[in-house]
Amino acid sequence: MLLKKFFNVGFVEIEVVERTAFGLDELGRYPLFAPEFLQFLRDAIPTVRHRELVFSIAVTARRPEAIAAAPAR
Repeated sequence: MLLKKFFNVGFVEIEVVERTAFGLDELGRYPLFAPEFLQFLRDAIPTVRHRELVFSIAVTARRPEAIAAAPAR
C-alpha cells in the first residue's frame, strides 16, 4: 500500500532501507500510551505478536527530473 502511494506521486527506485519491529515493551517506553491501554493490548493481542506489533520503516526514493522540476500544485 505504501509503495503504491509513492508510485502515485511520481517516485521511482523506491527501496526500504531499514525495517524495525516494535513490541509492547518498546511502546511502553513512550508517554503516548496509557498503562491501561498497553494492558488492554497485552490482553487482546495474542502473546506471539507482542514482540512485533508495529513496524517503522525508512525508505529512499527519487523523483524523475521532469516531475521534480514541475511547479507544485
